[in-house]
Amino acid sequence: MSFDPKNKADKAKLYPVLKALTDLDPRKTPELIMDDAVGYPVARGQDYVRNMRRGEIAATYAALIHQWLLEHHFDLAHRLAPAIFPETAEQRWQAIINERAIPDRFRLVLVPLTMGIVERESQLKPVDTTIRLGERFCFELESETEGHAIAFQAVRGQWHNIPLGSSGEVSALIQSGQNRLPKRSDGKLDPLSENYDEGMHEFVLITAPTDGIPTSIQSLNTWTSDNPNTLHRIAVQFVK
Repeated sequence: MSFDPKNKADKAKLYPVLKALTDLDPRKTPELIMDDAVGYPVARGQDYVRNMRRGEIAATYAALIHQWLLEHHFDLAHRLAPAIFPETAEQRWQAIINERAIPDRFRLVLVPLTMGIVERESQLKPVDTTIRLGERFCFELESETEGHAIAFQAVRGQWHNIPLGSSGEVSALIQSGQNRLPKRSDGKLDPLSENYDEGMHEFVLITAPTDGIPTSIQSLNTWTSDNPNTLHRIAVQFVK
C-alpha cells in the first residue's frame, strides 16, 4: 500500500497537493479543498492548516482526501507527491490511450434481436453517447489495413479483455475497410451486452499487422512503444 492514512508522514504529503490546487483556484483555501474532498464542511479548530502541514488530521479524512485526489487530480498529485501517488500500470495505460487513441474510426452499433448473415445498414444503428443496459451491440471499425485486433472495456478504472475470436479467442482478424466484431464462425454477428454496470464505460480496440498483441495492461504499456499498432477508443454511458 502506497498510502497509510494513519501514518503522520504520509498524511503530511497531502498538504502540498492541496496547496497547489489553491494556486490554481484563488477562491479556494486548503481547508475548502479538504471540504470538497471529504464531501462536507469539516469542523476545525484553531491552527488547522498547521495541523494539515504536519499530517495531524484524522485518518478517515486523510483516506478520503487521498482517494479524491487520486480520482480527480492524479497528474498533479503524482508530480508533487509520487511516494503516496505512484503511477499504476492502469494509469500509465490510460495516459497512452489519451495521447494516442484515434476517435473517429471506431464505434458501437446497436444490433436488433434478429439478424441474418448479411447485416443490413438500416438495421444497425450507431450508438451516440448512451446505451441501455441489456441492449445488444457490436464494434464497428474502419481499418486502413489488414491485421488483428483485441478489445478492452474499462469500468471504474478496471480494464477487462473482451474476446473477439469466433471461438472465444482473444484476437480476431480484421480486413481493410469496414469490420464488425465479434462474429461467429458462420459469419453472423455475435453481439455483446452490458447487463449490470451503469455509468461511463470506455472501450478500446487495439490493432496490429500481426497476431500476438499482449492481453495484460502491464505488457501493453511496453508493447505499444515497440510495435506498429493503432489504438481506437470510444466512451459511452450505460443507463437503465
